[in-house]
Amino acid sequence: MKKKIFIVLTVVMTTLAAGAQTSGADGDDHIAQLEKEMYRYYSSSAIDSFMLITDQLIEACRKAGPSQERLFYKAWSNQAIYSFNRVNRTRGLELAQQIHDYAYQHDSKFGLYTSTYALATMSSTLRHFAQAEHEFTEAINYQHRFFPDESAAAPYLGIAKIYVNLKKPEKVLDCARKALAEPNVIMQHKLSAWSHICIAYNDEKYSRDDFNRAYAEREKLKHDIGHDDNFGPVVNFYHAMKNGRYAEALDIATNIQGGADRLGFISEAYASLGDYRQAYLYRMRHMEYRDSVNTAEVQKMSYEYATQIDVTRAENEAKDLRLSKLDLQIQAAMVIFLITLAFFIFYYFRRRKQMQELRHAYNQLADTTTAKERIDSELRIARNIQMSMVPQTFPAFPDRRDIDLHAAIVPAKEVGGDLYDFFLQDDHLCFCVGDVSGKGIPASLTMAVAVNLFRTVAKEGFSPEVIATKLNDTMSANNENAVFVTMFIGIIDLKTGNLDYCNCGHNSPVYGERRMHTSQTVFRFLDVESNVPIGLWPNYTFVGGHLDDIRGSSLFVYTDGVNEAENRLQEQFGEKRMLRVLRESTQPFGERTPKTRSHFLIDEMKCALDAFVDGAEQSDDLTMLCVSIKQR
Repeated sequence: MKKKIFIVLTVVMTTLAAGAQTSGADGDDHIAQLEKEMYRYYSSSAIDSFMLITDQLIEACRKAGPSQERLFYKAWSNQAIYSFNRVNRTRGLELAQQIHDYAYQHDSKFGLYTSTYALATMSSTLRHFAQAEHEFTEAINYQHRFFPDESAAAPYLGIAKIYVNLKKPEKVLDCARKALAEPNVIMQHKLSAWSHICIAYNDEKYSRDDFNRAYAEREKLKHDIGHDDNFGPVVNFYHAMKNGRYAEALDIATNIQGGADRLGFISEAYASLGDYRQAYLYRMRHMEYRDSVNTAEVQKMSYEYATQIDVTRAENEAKDLRLSKLDLQIQAAMVIFLITLAFFIFYYFRRRKQMQELRHAYNQLADTTTAKERIDSELRIARNIQMSMVPQTFPAFPDRRDIDLHAAIVPAKEVGGDLYDFFLQDDHLCFCVGDVSGKGIPASLTMAVAVNLFRTVAKEGFSPEVIATKLNDTMSANNENAVFVTMFIGIIDLKTGNLDYCNCGHNSPVYGERRMHTSQTVFRFLDVESNVPIGLWPNYTFVGGHLDDIRGSSLFVYTDGVNEAENRLQEQFGEKRMLRVLRESTQPFGERTPKTRSHFLIDEMKCALDAFVDGAEQSDDLTMLCVSIKQR
């Protein structure tokens, strides 16, 4: 505490002394000194010092006027990003939005650029990738329109980092190359761009020669700069792996800083060395670390206080009466008698209290058992009511031989938040599959709201992305508990077979494409556009997708209860195993009419899940919907 106070006082005295000299050219020197101090404290954890310096710098730039406009917005944006990373994320987001609003009111193009870039960086950190990409693109447009001679490499690299997380190497390469093509690119951004190119070339679709050429360019640039960037250890790891130097890769991975990433790299290196036991152990540690990143710090155990009983000795010497030996014996006998009597009285009342507590505990147990039975009964009724809200009769449309649709929810122990729905609107089949965050009664209530909203909005004839936008606007209002719904929404034109869809933070569905020249069905995950879940981000505009003529093909939509189902060893069913079940399910039967395909695929998936979990307790609802359209 004393050290902290000393630092603050030092900064205050320094700032006051510098402020006392601020006038004309001295004012510029003062601002330059504050800027230097800002960047010195930016990489430190001295929060109070950084905030005090930036407040002083912002005010000094404000007084200086237009000549210090850029530094004014840079300092303010740095304060927002620092607050987001080290103080409070909500405060950082609010401050960045405040800067953006201020820049808009004062028509500052540079302020709009810096604040938009700051918001994009924060959205990327929160893994709101669609929002982050939109904001980075907006920052690039500001730069190109108003500052064409300056580099927009930074936002291009921000988008490249997003696609690294989304595992889309082609788009990583595109963004990195665009960053390199920008005018007046600084050396550090060039190094970062080549780092992203190396990471993209690590993908198995690219050759070792491609990677090594990029790596050589990066090494040359690193040598010219004189230092490495934050991606250096990762790029070196990939370089060793790409060239078959697995022992070297393991050594590099061991020294990588970064928690979950480090464990994942070590697992990958062990697997390449053929040590699958170590690879498995580190993969499990990687998953455990990743899942526990946002958990609270373990509380310190409290110490048990020892009790002491003070024993006082009677001071017989203080008594005026002189007791004889007989008196002492009588008194001693009386004391023993009284102690014995007191003991029996104490034992009697203690035993009586124990019996009362035992009877009370028994009554509580009986009451608890009765209450549990009542709750279980009420939960079963709630589950039945919840299931009645989704279609349960199959075939779904017995009069339509061109539609083969089947769906199922395999519930966990209590009510949950999984949902599906479908209906016909003229010659269009509307359907959805969703998963509400959380569990229990709150999730089931949100599920009921989501089903009713979907049916109401969809019947108005909107496209899937418009339906998602309207659902999000409604469910985001007054959402204090941050409850959200992942959902896949689809509309099939039964005349043409065209599918319009919108994926709202949901698992990518599996598309079983019918190959006419081979008469086989090829199953693959649908490459859907990434959107945020419904209910979290007000005023978000959702983006949809489209497939031409899916007649003869199948679409399998599911919730994460399927791919994340666990067996007794806590191993997950996984997407690869799910895809293999779908592929193999068509082999024994050869040609099959669309009338039976959907029901069969779902039954096959249920059987595979039952065999895999082997009696392990189900922790989440399993929801599946399969649809195929027959050519009229």
